[in-house]
Amino acid sequence: MHATTTADAALPDLNQPVEEGDPAADNRMFRRCLGQYGTGIAIITTETEGRRAAVTVNSFSSVSLDPPLILWSIARTSRSFSIFTGGGRFAVNILSSRQMDVSRHFSSNLEDKFADSAWTPGAYGLPLVDGCLAHLECETNTLVEGGDHVIIIGLVKRARRFEGMPLIFSQGQYSVPESHPDTSPTPAASGAVTDTTSEGTIVSQIFEAHNLLSSVFDEHRRAEGVDISVARVLACLYDSDGLKSDQLAAATYLGQRDTEDAITELVRRSLLVSNQGHLSLTPAGRKVREAIKRRWQDFQQAQIAGIPERDLKSTIRALSKLIAQNKTML
Repeated sequence: MHATTTADAALPDLNQPVEEGDPAADNRMFRRCLGQYGTGIAIITTETEGRRAAVTVNSFSSVSLDPPLILWSIARTSRSFSIFTGGGRFAVNILSSRQMDVSRHFSSNLEDKFADSAWTPGAYGLPLVDGCLAHLECETNTLVEGGDHVIIIGLVKRARRFEGMPLIFSQGQYSVPESHPDTSPTPAASGAVTDTTSEGTIVSQIFEAHNLLSSVFDEHRRAEGVDISVARVLACLYDSDGLKSDQLAAATYLGQRDTEDAITELVRRSLLVSNQGHLSLTPAGRKVREAIKRRWQDFQQAQIAGIPERDLKSTIRALSKLIAQNKTML
């Protein structure tokens, strides 16, 4: 018989749902459920009669190898809806792990998303985003009604692939794939020569540590009645009062849609107010943020207990250099 330890008691009960209900009555809960399914991220681009358009999606999926068909879906409320549904061609740009800023850029509300972006015309004149893992140039094959979205099925006319690691989106945050500890794929089996261990690769360790710590800390967020997206918005506005939604999306790395969902939830709970688009926490909102911050400080101290101070200092120095050199690229 397995004796229950203090560590076991702190773990969430995986047999008990965090939330449940009718998705027709609570679409945000439904979206959070869908967020449990990790996906890649793609930017869909097109150019029709001199008009360019781009949207960031994680609805991209393969349909058929023979013929080569793929699909993705676009919201009817999208500003680019008529361009994509009325045009005859589009391109799928699959993002690499180095393109988190590209994902945020193309999911923003900018009028011309191509103005400050690196891209190249493809074989059919479609804009192809530079630095991607793959480009699929497609001919629109079928449009399928799908509620508040339209599903676009494309026939792939030209494809090309590059080396690299994909960018993943899951549970409201960006991440990168890691080999499962129960598997040890060989280069021959995977089709590429890769390092299957994360030892010695600091960027992989950063992502893994971030995802693990965030997952473990999630019970503390839930205790204060928030999820990770809402917690990030609370933290950002606590330190930077008066931001607009697009600024908040960039600062929290959430993307426009998840940011707007978090804002709506906070307004509903009277934790946030908007003054001509400028967002501020109410006293109740600041109180929730302070409670989460106290929990984080206690959590942090428990996590680093036992790690030698010299190791902590050298890690902080390395991370500070990484942060500084990447801030100049944003």
